[in-house]
Amino acid sequence: MSFIYTIFLGAAVGMKRMEHLNIDFLLKRLPPGLQKVLRLVVAAGTALFLFFVVREGIGFVRDSYSQTTTYLNLPMSYCYAAIPGSGLIMLYYLVKRTCTSLRTAGATDAEAEGGYP
Repeated sequence: MSFIYTIFLGAAVGMKRMEHLNIDFLLKRLPPGLQKVLRLVVAAGTALFLFFVVREGIGFVRDSYSQTTTYLNLPMSYCYAAIPGSGLIMLYYLVKRTCTSLRTAGATDAEAEGGYP
C-alpha cells in the first residue's frame, strides 16, 4: 500500500517540480507567440487527462470498497484512493504553474517560479 502511494504522490511531486518528460524540440523552433499558444494547448490537454484520471479514479475507489486486502483486511479502496488524490494534486500544480506563466509573459518557467533561468 505504501508503494502505491509513493508512486502516485511521487508523480505529483514531479508535476510540481516540472521534472516529467518534456520534449521541446518543436517548441524551441517556434516564435515566442506560438510557443505560448503551444504551452497552453499542452496544459489544456494535460488538464483534460487529469480530469479523466480523477473522475475515473473516484469511480474505481467506489467500486473497490467491497474488496479487502488479504493480510490487513482493509478495503482496497484505501489503496486506490491514491489515484484521484494524486490527480487532484497534479491538477492543482498544473493550474498554478499555468497561471504563473500567463502572468509573467516574457519570463521563463524557472524565472516565473523564482528560480534561476
